[in-house]
Amino acid sequence: MSNIPNIDLNLLKLFAVLYETGSVTQTARVLHMSQSACSHALTRLRERLNDELFVRVNNKMLATDYAHRLADEVLPALKVISQGLKESKEFDPADKHQFTIAATDYTAWCLKPFLSYLLKKFSNISVQIIQLEQRLPIQALKELQLDIVCGFAHKQEKSESLAQLNWFEGEYVTLSCQHMSPNLSLTINTFLERSHVLIAPWNESRGIVDKTLAQQKKARRVILSTPHMLSAPICVQNTDWLLTMPAKYAEEIAPRLKLTIHPPPLKIPNYHVKLYWYRTRQHDPKLQWFIEQFRRFHTLS
Repeated sequence: MSNIPNIDLNLLKLFAVLYETGSVTQTARVLHMSQSACSHALTRLRERLNDELFVRVNNKMLATDYAHRLADEVLPALKVISQGLKESKEFDPADKHQFTIAATDYTAWCLKPFLSYLLKKFSNISVQIIQLEQRLPIQALKELQLDIVCGFAHKQEKSESLAQLNWFEGEYVTLSCQHMSPNLSLTINTFLERSHVLIAPWNESRGIVDKTLAQQKKARRVILSTPHMLSAPICVQNTDWLLTMPAKYAEEIAPRLKLTIHPPPLKIPNYHVKLYWYRTRQHDPKLQWFIEQFRRFHTLS
């Protein structure tokens, strides 16, 4: 700790607000300071860091190159400090709060009943769902860009940095078009002869089906790959292609699209849908409240 520069944290708070607003007047208002006191504090910070930090252009305070570099380091750190201080307070759902959740289109669909209940019951709560672009975005969770990840795995896993809640286990089925294959008997030979649609949420070249086949020294022909599970069944309509996907969604969408559901002719490991969060936030009242609401909803439903 001895190598940490000796600087008033309030000056860094002023820097963060001014960087975001570009206005001394607005910064003073946000920090409940007089404009004169805000200007004096900015002068002190400039002297301490030996840089002008902000230049007035057309009545707007524009950040210098050094200020931009400083912001990249200081703003995330202040967010962590702020979050740490908030964690010492009891969570009150009557206050305005936003939860940021990363999910695939499928896991977001699975979350819908719970989120509908939550947002209806607690009017000051809002949720932002972000596309889950990698299976476990650990860095984004660590830097508080995300509160929770709703993802899935095919085997039990342990992580030193992540806490997790097992939600449910699901199995796979295979879909075919009723019109193009009205009497299809799905044997392993037919499965390997047909062309397939691959659902690849993270643009991977192989899925769990391909890995399972590879263990048997077999391979299928993937003719189309898509990251979007919810729209993938549409791709199978009016084709002789096959699509292997979670039964939970297939059972809802297949009747609408006139698709036939088959048990896959090979043993595919079940998937596990989970909630993940960063372990340093294990006792964060905000996350504890969310997880408790989640557990309570699924216990009652």
